[in-house]
Amino acid sequence: MDGTRPQDPTLILGIHGTFEQHPWIERVSAEHDLDEDVFSLAVKRAAAYGWSSTRFGAGAELGGQRWSHNDAGGDLTPDGGVRQRAWLQVSVAEDLNAQHLPVLPAVTVLSDALHRMGAFRFTGLHALVPLHLAPDSRFDLAGDAAWFALADPASSMGLMVTLSARETSGLHGRTAEIRALALARTFGRMTLERVSPGQFAQQGLAGELQRSDMQEAMAFRCVAPEWSPDIAAWVTEVLVDALRAAGVAHPALLTVSITP
Repeated sequence: MDGTRPQDPTLILGIHGTFEQHPWIERVSAEHDLDEDVFSLAVKRAAAYGWSSTRFGAGAELGGQRWSHNDAGGDLTPDGGVRQRAWLQVSVAEDLNAQHLPVLPAVTVLSDALHRMGAFRFTGLHALVPLHLAPDSRFDLAGDAAWFALADPASSMGLMVTLSARETSGLHGRTAEIRALALARTFGRMTLERVSPGQFAQQGLAGELQRSDMQEAMAFRCVAPEWSPDIAAWVTEVLVDALRAAGVAHPALLTVSITP
């Protein structure tokens, strides 16, 4: 994306981890004449949840559609290693009042698609987010914090969170400010420790992260109540709202991954 065009509604999100395909997939696909992949399954799940639709024609438009599909894909290599297993690129709807950026919906349809095809172990996500479309989400983030508080204390997990942006984003020297804003939006359910960008390897991520000409601006080591695709989406939304509150409107790349 062009750094001079902060109004681009594109959201790109990828989920990372290990994957082993169900041994019966090819047989069932042949029996039922199926040709499913990450893209087709993500489209079907988005339609099932009512988040997006590929129907065309007069009167076929989906009311309240959260996004329009651009592309999706994945890497289902059964090698036991961490790879970017599924990704989705969409144009976020710009006319829905107070709707969050659809981070959790995107994570959900991708995770559903992978679990339909095999055994998927989630290790991280990356999201290129159109911050100019982010609404004030503090009220809902408080509810999310209460949701995640209902977790087995023994399930707490260490995470690594990074933020990358272009120089034009105006984030240089603002790590303490962004950390304070993000910490307030966790409502005491997560810690954020500032670390130097690039100080720790992100072993839960692999492949192309759509970083383009962005530079890693800040990084945090965190402890969250659990590890799941849902909580990674929540952590992403916490950072999105912190950046919104700080007046950042240009696209940013956020990553959330499990620590070894």
